[in-house]
Amino acid sequence: MKCKSCGAEYEVSLSRCPACDAEVEFGRLTGILGVVCRRCDVYNEPGTKVCVGCGQPLGGPTPQPPPPVQGAAPAAPADPAPRVQPVAPAAPAPRPAPQGSPSAPAVTRAGSPNLPPGQPVVRSFQRASPGATVAARRSPPVALVARCPRCGAPASVGTFCPSCGQALGSRGTQVMAPVGALPDAVPTTYAKLAPGRARLVLERGAGKEGAVFRLDAEVTEVGRSRGAIVFPDDPTLAAHHASFVFRNGSLHLRDEGAPGGIHLRLRGLSIPLKPGDHLVTGDHLLRYAGPLPPAAPPPPDGTRRLGAPRPGGPAIVLEEILEGGVTGRVFVRPGPSVTVGRAGCAVNLGDDPYLSQAHAELVVDAAGGVRLRDLGSSNGTFVRLPSRTERELRDADVVRMGREVLRVAVVDG
Repeated sequence: MKCKSCGAEYEVSLSRCPACDAEVEFGRLTGILGVVCRRCDVYNEPGTKVCVGCGQPLGGPTPQPPPPVQGAAPAAPADPAPRVQPVAPAAPAPRPAPQGSPSAPAVTRAGSPNLPPGQPVVRSFQRASPGATVAARRSPPVALVARCPRCGAPASVGTFCPSCGQALGSRGTQVMAPVGALPDAVPTTYAKLAPGRARLVLERGAGKEGAVFRLDAEVTEVGRSRGAIVFPDDPTLAAHHASFVFRNGSLHLRDEGAPGGIHLRLRGLSIPLKPGDHLVTGDHLLRYAGPLPPAAPPPPDGTRRLGAPRPGGPAIVLEEILEGGVTGRVFVRPGPSVTVGRAGCAVNLGDDPYLSQAHAELVVDAAGGVRLRDLGSSNGTFVRLPSRTERELRDADVVRMGREVLRVAVVDG
């Protein structure tokens, strides 16, 4: 596109001309509809400055391929057919050079250390003297593979980890606390658990992160102003929100009927959902409203009612609950898989620092049943417990009440 004021070329996703600062005609549209990154084709919510998929600044020039590295040999064209090379006689292995010797192999990045990912590594041998007999050799290129700092899985720099959803760039998912992996197999009850043998660790909330609360009494009340554990700065907590109760050698959590309820983090397996169930991903509260109801029968004259096209096959309705209990966006999505996350999913919730790019999934079966599972997100998926009920807790269970996220830990000894 060209600016009508100065004639300079500009990117369509820009809101103002980079040359004369004049407002461009598409600037208001991108502020309303959002921008699709021209580098990785990921949709970004309105107002996003950096692509959530690749980390590229939005609205800038089209990314150009990196310039060739000075001194690097050009890639040889691929042979149309494999060739058989003569086998050279094996040479005796050279003795290892002492540390600091100029003939020691040096592994270096070709060019500057700020090269893009995927630049090959060159292993070179330098001659110790003009009469040295060790010929310079060059090993095959070795691709640099970035690894996720949280789970160690291979991933590309500037994206999100495909295994756990952790952000690999400077902008992305924030981890609540380094709590370690949840065990796959856990006991259903504690062995002779008594008051003083369990504690709560605050992972995130209005209180001080990392604070430890020891459960020393048979019943420990939690709330905004009443109980042994209080969070007076959290307006989403009720005065008496929940109670931790020891009974028959196990720890139970009781919902005291607070409007915001209590949410428990999923542990590995998927769980069934029924209409009206609430779930939390990141800082977003969602309500599963059930399957999409069938269309109303047409009037006697057969005229179809005007409306948006209905999705084919079984579909579900997912509602976003805003602060104060008001319904926000409503998502109607077909099965069999409805993914929820920041971007690139069936339900994109936008820029949420505690939301992974692909966070959770609702699986719809042929009979219309729905199951919820976490996609290995950094901060987990939470499901609301029924009001006025109790739930037995286990070691490493994570509970969310209001804005407080608390982890259960057994005290050793």
